[in-house]
This record gives sequence, C-alpha cells and structure tokens, in this order.
Amino acid sequence: MERILTTTTPSSQRSLATWSQSLLKQVDAGGEQFIVGVHMKDTSFCLTCSATVGYKGPGSPLPWTGLPGAVKYYSCGRFGCWAVNKNDDIFLMSLNQDCQNKGWSHIDGKLSMIEVATDGSVFGVNSAGSVYTRDGITASKPEGTGWSNIPMGMLMGHVTYDLGRLWVVSKSVQYFISINSNH
Repeated sequence: MERILTTTTPSSQRSLATWSQSLLKQVDAGGEQFIVGVHMKDTSFCLTCSATVGYKGPGSPLPWTGLPGAVKYYSCGRFGCWAVNKNDDIFLMSLNQDCQNKGWSHIDGKLSMIEVATDGSVFGVNSAGSVYTRDGITASKPEGTGWSNIPMGMLMGHVTYDLGRLWVVSKSVQYFISINSNH
C-alpha cells in the first residue's frame, strides 16, 4: 500500500521538506482548487478549496469530505470529475469547490483508469491496455458524446494529458511515451 505524501515546500527545497501521510491510494489535484482522493478501501473523498488553499503543512487540518460511491480511480478537470470502479464502470460527477455534488452519472464503456486534463479532456485505459479519449466534451455537455480509440501499437497501463501532450506508460513498464496531440 502506497501512502500519499504532501508538502508545501518548493521543489527547489524538496530535500528539506516535511511530509505528511494519509491512507489514500490515489489523489488528484485537477479540480478548481479542491483535491479528490481514493482511500485504500475504494471510498472517495474531497478536500474543499478553503482547506486546500489554507493548508500550511503538518498540523494543518485536512477535513476530508466523504463522497458517494466506491471507486478505484478518480480525476477532476474543468467540466467535472470522472471515476472508475472495481468493475471498470465509468462515472461522472459535478463537484464544486466546497465538495458539494449531485451524485454520479453512469457513462458508457469500461476503463481501468481515467484521467482528466485541466482543459477538460478525458483519457483512459481499459483492462486490455487500449487507450481511449472522450469526444465532444463541453461546458454544456460535460459527459461528451462517445469514446475514440487512440492506437498505440503496444499495451498501455496508464495515461495522463495536459498542455497538448498525451503521456502513456506501457504495461510492460519498458516504455514511457509522450505524444503530441491535437485533441
């Protein structure tokens, strides 16, 4: 079990950092100044904007708010938060800076992990190692219109996307690839 470690120390001074621990297995800071995380038992939590911005380091309160549902992977972006559960089902939730939500909406498809970029783009990998992107995502249609496969030529295990670049890690962990994207 990995522990998520956080620090407020600038990267140039990171070797001097004091770290704090939690029981999260995955965390995402892609929301509007709020953070979401998944506990080792697949329960999800949100840290409000005020708690995130007000974090001063060890000793600062971290008042996590529980979210509905059990998920194994969670990622937020401009138009909402996406998650996948242990059955690889996909869900979308609208979440605000105070962690208020309207529950999950089921989205068609199956993914083992999902990642949302700051521009709202959504990418994921299924259990077979294929990479997909969600088409048609807008502010008025945050769920988008469908999935498109992105051919990779090998099986992938993880993706992340930002600033026009898709980053992927192969399942064999022998390759780490960056792809320019005109998504």
